[in-house]
Amino acid sequence: MQKLKAQLKKYITIRKLILGIIFLIFSLLYFKYVAGLILVAIFTPITIMSVKYSKMVPHISIESNTGMAVFMGYCFGPVVGLIYGIVVGGVAYTVNSFISLTYRSTVLLAGVAGGIAGLLHLFGISFTHAFIAAIIIRTAIAWPWFTMIGISPFESFTHQTSQMFFNLIIYLSILSFLYGIVAPFV
Repeated sequence: MQKLKAQLKKYITIRKLILGIIFLIFSLLYFKYVAGLILVAIFTPITIMSVKYSKMVPHISIESNTGMAVFMGYCFGPVVGLIYGIVVGGVAYTVNSFISLTYRSTVLLAGVAGGIAGLLHLFGISFTHAFIAAIIIRTAIAWPWFTMIGISPFESFTHQTSQMFFNLIIYLSILSFLYGIVAPFV
């Protein structure tokens, strides 16, 4: 018992205890922002991996940046959704060496979808409906845009359709479940 007391005295000092209490109070006061940072820390590696693996099958996109930008935009506001989609998407595509106009457009469109979801949340629209609307609007913008910048219409159609359905079928269910957990805190 004496050995345990000595070890506790060694590691638990008044200074560390006060800093711990201040950190705990700060975390409780600003939990929304702490939760946002935790979500970014979880979503970023998932986005990087999904971008990497989405290029294994041609014309099919399983990237999660758009869905997660919509989630962040809905939970934390349109500006956060826009910035998240652009920054995390930009990092994910750059880390995977995908640097071209089409990939940069994908990043920008993910940010736009996140911003749209944030705006829809401000109007009181439910998460599921805002997610669906943001993804459909993003797809409606993306297909003609990618066709205008030189992607074949068939390739653009198959890519955008697969991304829309993957977001609406897979990511919507996962992120709706996560939103049910996170909603009371944000």
